Amino acid sequence: MSICKNCGVDLGEGNDRCPLCDPTETEPGKIKSPADLFSLSRKETSRHLFEITILLLVSGIIITVAIDAVFGRGMSWSLISTTCIGYVIAMVSGIYFFARRPYLMLTLTGAATLVFLWLIDILTGDSRWFLSLAFPMVATATILSVAVIFLNSLSKYRGLNLLATILLALAVFIVVVEYLTDMLLKSVFKPQWSVVTAASLIIISLIFIFIHFRLKRGRSLGGMFHV
Repeated sequence: MSICKNCGVDLGEGNDRCPLCDPTETEPGKIKSPADLFSLSRKETSRHLFEITILLLVSGIIITVAIDAVFGRGMSWSLISTTCIGYVIAMVSGIYFFARRPYLMLTLTGAATLVFLWLIDILTGDSRWFLSLAFPMVATATILSVAVIFLNSLSKYRGLNLLATILLALAVFIVVVEYLTDMLLKSVFKPQWSVVTAASLIIISLIFIFIHFRLKRGRSLGGMFHV
């Protein structure tokens, strides 16, 4: 039995050259080493990673439901864990299938988040916080995310202006969060920390916008700040 000194493959009877290592026997597109068997394209890698992730998540659902059914003699805590895992499955699937369609992806992930929070609200037995806090907060985050993508799609040159737009959207979201929490807990909106945080983010975003358009006109940062 002959063994290739390079890759350790059994050459078989009557073969003097290794079909994997000998360059005279290889052609473009053929496997040249055992490692090439595991080399996949980016698309294939993403697909396999997605399939493995979904398989593990579904296995988690089956295991938790089985444990709850055997030891708890029914379904109690497994409903919450199943809801959480189902939400992760929905998010991963949305990102995988609609990565190149950001508007649709954001819409579906926002809807999945609302359904998830609504189910958690029902399972915990408290229906006060979903309509007054969770729903407007998720809706605001989804709308601001869509606005950020839309505004940056209008820009021919993307750079610091993208960061500036994200910071502006974050400033608006922070004010909305304090408003919703104040109305839920106190029924009166008294802006405090959100105003300071939003003002800081707006100042930083304006600086980013200024630098972005200066660089767009061909001026370097070194020339601007005399470095």
